[in-house]
Amino acid sequence: MRGESSSFKIRPMSGGCGAEIKGVDLSKPLEKEEKALIEKAWLDHQVLFFRDQPLTAEEHVNFAKNFGELQGPGYMPTLEDYPNVYVQEYPDLFKGIVSDVDWHIDASFLEKPLKGAVLYAIDVPETGGDTTWVNLYEAYESLSDSMKDLCSNLTAVHDNFHKNLLSVIETYGSKGYEMARKATPPREHPLVCTHPETGKKCLFYSELMVSHFKELSADEGKYLRGFLIDHIKKPELACRFKWENHSVAFWDNRCTAHRGIFDFGEAHRLMHRVAIQGETKPN
Repeated sequence: MRGESSSFKIRPMSGGCGAEIKGVDLSKPLEKEEKALIEKAWLDHQVLFFRDQPLTAEEHVNFAKNFGELQGPGYMPTLEDYPNVYVQEYPDLFKGIVSDVDWHIDASFLEKPLKGAVLYAIDVPETGGDTTWVNLYEAYESLSDSMKDLCSNLTAVHDNFHKNLLSVIETYGSKGYEMARKATPPREHPLVCTHPETGKKCLFYSELMVSHFKELSADEGKYLRGFLIDHIKKPELACRFKWENHSVAFWDNRCTAHRGIFDFGEAHRLMHRVAIQGETKPN
């Protein structure tokens, strides 16, 4: 782009959410105007996609730093020289883990869930492995008024190990599990939250993490969870991205949920992810 705002192009991906951005080189420091345009598009479209962006780990980190403080290392593998860069490699990693199969909000079990994340494709299969995002603003707005009232008065309990307990122990060992459990106890968040920047309400629901609702019985919560999953997975609320090598996805974790599609068998898939720390508690 380099000073020519006319070269910055936004192409919406679907009626639900998402936009592809052209005319910007993420390997270079962003100019003030570039950063402002990307940030506005991010808030408007919830998830942005960039293609043909060969990035070093340092360039990946530097791009993410434009939008906040970065998440530090946890129990998942990171690059030795770049502890903010999480390595997601298949099929060696995550065997049996459902975190990229179920709809989820990244790290929703934290007191301040992640603000966003930047996922970079290094080596991806020619076929399969797409990722789908859903617009949680529209998930809320498309509810009936009665269901909005119900959800607005509920507290969801987000548990990092609601579905992943056995697979985390298998992958990282009991020591890794104990470290993760100590660092990430179950957390309560309102089911309906207001975005801290846009002021819009969203349905802050994660199929992977929400174990129950504080105000409901187990049976009531079970039925509501089933309804909410059927609701947020409606295709009209979503966009689906076909990865290519050197593609980048940058999403707002405060108003989207996402899931990876495991339809690529034993093919190799290597991604690097840098996450932006949360700044506010959901409310």
